[in-house]
Amino acid sequence: AFNLAVHHLCHGIIRGLFERYGVRMRQNNSNKSTVITKIILVFGLFIVALPVMAQQVCMPDSVLSTAPTDQYQQKNDGTVIDDKNSLMWKRCLEGKTGQKCEAGELTLLNWGEALLWLGSNLNNGFAGYKDWRLPNIRELNTLAEMQCQSPAINTGVFTNAPVSHVWSSSPHSFPTDYSWYVDFNNGSSIYDFRHNNKALWLVRDIN
Repeated sequence: AFNLAVHHLCHGIIRGLFERYGVRMRQNNSNKSTVITKIILVFGLFIVALPVMAQQVCMPDSVLSTAPTDQYQQKNDGTVIDDKNSLMWKRCLEGKTGQKCEAGELTLLNWGEALLWLGSNLNNGFAGYKDWRLPNIRELNTLAEMQCQSPAINTGVFTNAPVSHVWSSSPHSFPTDYSWYVDFNNGSSIYDFRHNNKALWLVRDIN
């Protein structure tokens, strides 16, 4: 719904700008570059403002919850336990900190860097555990709340979770230079070139 609204809003802005300035451009070609610059500037400011305008949209009346709150235990040590799947998640994506993941800067790495990063950054452990890892694509997909978008996450459990592409540990079989990730804008599982940067969400087994 939000994406459709943005489409119509963008279309309306561009049409309005050209209706306003188009006649002026035809009447005086010398002003053409100035008018085009104004249009680009206004549209650019609009694009920059989109993240502020975007809000999570959920449809609980028409789509069943795939990540309900009662499936999780929220701990005071920055972890969340998924009882259904016997997994423990870090509440925050890597780089984000704070009780509500409101501080810090999101860590973005390519797939190879992500695997190396785990070995060099978890020696001190988190919440007393040193066996954190990248989830496989099946595990990562369990976090997707399909009745919501932007983000497709249960934000009552994972507060301030950003709309991000998050790497899994699962390589794609073919092409072999791709790996799987989840797009938490809409909860879809997709594959991408391994050299592209994405966020990391770490997990560990509790059995």
